[in-house]
Amino acid sequence: MRASLHLGVLFVLAAGCGGATTRQGPLDPGQVGSAPSMECLPDPDVEQSTLSRRMRFGWTLAEESFLVPPPPPPGERSAADLSHWSETVLSAWLERKTHTIEAARRELDVAAEEDHRQRIIGGAIVGLMYEDVARVLRGIPAPSELDDEPEIRAIYRDVLRSQARPFLEHARRAYGACAQNAVQPAGMRHWSRFCAGRQDRLPGGEDRASQLESGETEVEVIVD
Repeated sequence: MRASLHLGVLFVLAAGCGGATTRQGPLDPGQVGSAPSMECLPDPDVEQSTLSRRMRFGWTLAEESFLVPPPPPPGERSAADLSHWSETVLSAWLERKTHTIEAARRELDVAAEEDHRQRIIGGAIVGLMYEDVARVLRGIPAPSELDDEPEIRAIYRDVLRSQARPFLEHARRAYGACAQNAVQPAGMRHWSRFCAGRQDRLPGGEDRASQLESGETEVEVIVD
């Protein structure tokens, strides 16, 4: 599994988008509480056609990443069935999913260096893509043999949470960068509220607390 994280370009502020066509009418603030998808995104304060070619291409690739549906659960929940399903169906899905995410990230990273507004949008999109993977992994069912073994079942759930944790951290950092970067321009401040809201609602708060207690440091987003 590869889920490379190249958020540096999302953390550097640049000049605002010059010459962009301002979008008219009320702007959709985005859907903070719904399942991750491209339809969750707020409206940008400019027409999408004014975004760069790389940004529009990255946007399209991100949309394609959400077209990779979650793997159907196994018909039976025995330990053997789940193990076989994990090694075949789940691993194939995860490989395909991360490949599509990385393709989108490459374009969004370049687009983020071109323009500050695109940096904001890219951070939100990256957060949604990683959140999507994390929620699928955390939702994998436990083996039926553990229905009457709450302690072992809890250990099994901990293992799933540990597998989802890297994706959650990628999402958390991307949302955090978006929230801070979107303080300016004023027309994009609703993106800051959107990203902060999505970050606050990420699962795994108990994992995050344990990381901070263990001395792990948070990524600091430096803004001018």
